[in-house]
Amino acid sequence: MQTPSFLWITDPWSTLHHSKDTTLRLMHEALNMGIPTFWTASDFIFSAPNPGEIMAVKAPAISDLAQLDQITPHAIPLSSFHQIHVRTDPPVDDAYRSLIDRLITNGAQDGVILNPPELLKHQSEKIPHTALMRYAPKMMVVRLPEDIDVLMPLFKTDSEIVSKPLHLAQSIGVAKHITPESRNGWHRLLDSLTEGFTQPILIQEFLPGIHHGETRLWFAGDTLVGALKKYPKKGDFRVLIDEGSTINAHQLNASELAIAEAIGKTNQSLGILMAAVDLIDDKICDYNITSPGLLIQLEEVNDGKNLARIVLDRALEYRAPVARE
Repeated sequence: MQTPSFLWITDPWSTLHHSKDTTLRLMHEALNMGIPTFWTASDFIFSAPNPGEIMAVKAPAISDLAQLDQITPHAIPLSSFHQIHVRTDPPVDDAYRSLIDRLITNGAQDGVILNPPELLKHQSEKIPHTALMRYAPKMMVVRLPEDIDVLMPLFKTDSEIVSKPLHLAQSIGVAKHITPESRNGWHRLLDSLTEGFTQPILIQEFLPGIHHGETRLWFAGDTLVGALKKYPKKGDFRVLIDEGSTINAHQLNASELAIAEAIGKTNQSLGILMAAVDLIDDKICDYNITSPGLLIQLEEVNDGKNLARIVLDRALEYRAPVARE
């Protein structure tokens, strides 16, 4: 039986944090397992000369991963890959959806794009999947001034709220506010946050448990690969890994284990292979199925355990879910 070949799609090379990049870690392990491994990036993937082809680099050896951008890409038929891992970062916007649509129109076979394309195209990392909303904090997406009439009673008992721009990612633009007391106060705040109601924004209750850290759960299908604790940057309520936030190993408590079990079952039913989920106060505050990260850090706080191998073993077993009538 032919060894499955994997194509990994990332953002442009210059934007990657190479020594800590999860995709490169997974590619490294794939090569170690003897899996034919190919890499491409969103800035050159569709420059192939013929329909049905993309431009990609075949990773020749583990030692060459740091110089992938120096290897000349070649035109390769999309149909030749057994799995295509779309690992470009959020936000899930028109450019993100266009990349996935072009993969499909150029001949990517059914069931080979991971995670499933329709989920990737419509699932914001800031909002849990509908099957997991019972674990979500109180939240509402605001698009229009009329939304204030629903928003005010929803947050009337909250002294503080958090705003999260849906068109941005990686905590950019995330802010905490004193909850307005009047409709005019809400309007002034939201008019500013949405740039005159031209950009949607998520309003969420502030969870004070963030001061005791945020739990990251890493999944491969229904398997919980591992967990860690992330702490806010000093003087901030946000977790900013590149700006000084610390990470520790973490043993899940009973309530976190129950939530992890529910997430794993949901992942399995939806065909989600890779997911990173963050919990604060036992509530899902981040649900990243686009490019779940921190796998290297997770291995580091777990005494160097090879967690990438667990993920790839599950990838080799992956079967796309059967569509329901």
